[in-house]
Amino acid sequence: MNTNARSRWCRLVPRVAGCSPDVARQHRRQRGFSLLEALVAMSIASIALATLYRTVGQSSKGAVDVESRIEAALVARSALAATTFAEDVERQPAGTAGNWHWRIRMQPEQVTVREEDGRPAPGAPLRAAMVTVEVARGEGGPVVMSWTTWKPYRAAP
Repeated sequence: MNTNARSRWCRLVPRVAGCSPDVARQHRRQRGFSLLEALVAMSIASIALATLYRTVGQSSKGAVDVESRIEAALVARSALAATTFAEDVERQPAGTAGNWHWRIRMQPEQVTVREEDGRPAPGAPLRAAMVTVEVARGEGGPVVMSWTTWKPYRAAP
């Protein structure tokens, strides 16, 4: 029997083959993983899975946040589209749409009309109101979306 074949035979049947106990013990130690190696491999795998889980969770939360902002923007646009003039905004300063609550703030201002070259145009300044709609999820919840626009007055207030 050559050396390689004897070594394999000693691993399989150490006592019958007449192998020394040291050779059989050496071959037994080389089989499989030690407990330490298994623990290190499991800890590396658990760290990798935890990182993957956190990444997936953050991306799904981001998708929900984007969806909420889109819904809030639609509510704000709807509240603004219901009015054409600043006087109309004063009639309904707050409201609800589903679980969304919106509130409108108005600030009257004088708007100076300018020519294309930047010079003030002749005539009186226009009366307009800066209108801001704040949309929150739930009554008293944090503001999800704030939308600002201008609305003209029909007549001087």
